[in-house]
Amino acid sequence: MEPLNEQKTAQKRSRKKNPVLAAFLLGAIAGAAAMFCVGFLYLRHNLIVSYEFPGLTADDFDDAFENAMPEESGWKASREACSLPLPSDGRALFNWKLCNRAHARGLMDDPDHGLVLPALIPCTVSITDDPDSGHAVVSRLNTSLLGVIYGGNARKVLRSGIAPEQEALVSLLADGIRKEKAQRKETEP
Repeated sequence: MEPLNEQKTAQKRSRKKNPVLAAFLLGAIAGAAAMFCVGFLYLRHNLIVSYEFPGLTADDFDDAFENAMPEESGWKASREACSLPLPSDGRALFNWKLCNRAHARGLMDDPDHGLVLPALIPCTVSITDDPDSGHAVVSRLNTSLLGVIYGGNARKVLRSGIAPEQEALVSLLADGIRKEKAQRKETEP
């Protein structure tokens, strides 16, 4: 009789361990799912960065973009012929490519990701008007975030080179457009 009781006791012990193991696995799965959802929402919210420029329109930017890149900056701007339909509300939509050969070389020479990172080159900048305010909105990929995701040399090039330079170039362009508009306003009778 004793061996039978020992078997029942062993079965009871194994049953007690199973709920703990099941709870642990359930917790691990729930935690992984929560991290995935939070990461997905974070990327969805932060993958594209947009800047609004009060007092300026998309047409203002489009007119000034091509001639605004300083030669010494190494950046070249070219208008991208886009087959996307225009927004249904009639707003303007312009796509520009901002290219910098030095940064492109840095991405292409990346030993880990050099074959896939050229897909980020050239960096497209989209310009449209906010439907509510009418102000120009300039949007681009969040290259800083992409640098964090890819790491290595891409992190350096995307975060320290491309992202801050693109922001500075667009801000300088906006300042130049505002100054030009102010000068035209002063000279008008």
